[in-house]
Amino acid sequence: MRKLRILSVSFDTHLQPWELPHFRGAVARKVGLEHDWFHNHNNDTGSYHQRYPLIQYKLDTHKGQIRPMLLCLEQGIEEAHHFFSQPDWSLRVGDQRHDMHIAQLNVNQYTLHVQEPPSRYRLHKWRAFNPENYEHYRTLTGIAEQFAFLERLLAAHIIAFAAGVGWEAAPRFEVKITDLLKKEWIEHKGIKMLAFTLEFETNMSLPDYIGLGKGAALGFGVVRRQNNRH
Repeated sequence: MRKLRILSVSFDTHLQPWELPHFRGAVARKVGLEHDWFHNHNNDTGSYHQRYPLIQYKLDTHKGQIRPMLLCLEQGIEEAHHFFSQPDWSLRVGDQRHDMHIAQLNVNQYTLHVQEPPSRYRLHKWRAFNPENYEHYRTLTGIAEQFAFLERLLAAHIIAFAAGVGWEAAPRFEVKITDLLKKEWIEHKGIKMLAFTLEFETNMSLPDYIGLGKGAALGFGVVRRQNNRH
């Protein structure tokens, strides 16, 4: 069991989904690129940090408005003050200037634990694969084989989240994909990638809005709890 501190902040402005990477870039420039939790680039090597992102950028839909949202976990909450202590919160996203005002702010403490019965979650635009995993997936011709492989990858991504927030997850836990809702090709930085929207069950408790898989910091692999059918 682990208590996880979560800060979520939605801003009262409208963004198109494709503008989310530009929003992240604007926030990173505002706080200063030396604060690498905001962009996850390694300032020493020029590559990426191999770590779970504790500051994530999301979209929050409210009454037809698509609002940018910051999700900060644990240490990311302390890092967030580099933005909120700025005298001017305005951001230039692409060629548009946005005056950022808080529309909704929530501070929560979520209890991470193994539970019975398992809960059902929806996973939105989950980028499951690195190049090697994708090549292996292409060799699988049976649906059962594909699901089993995706379940193993999903379990690995849940473990990566747990490790990233300091939760010593159970050595064995359940993950079962119950419904594959959509499989689509998406483009990110000029590269097409396969993404899945699906529902799954697990007995690992997961908080809403966290990201799993590749691109977790940028609105991919967003988790939302569904009504439990048990």
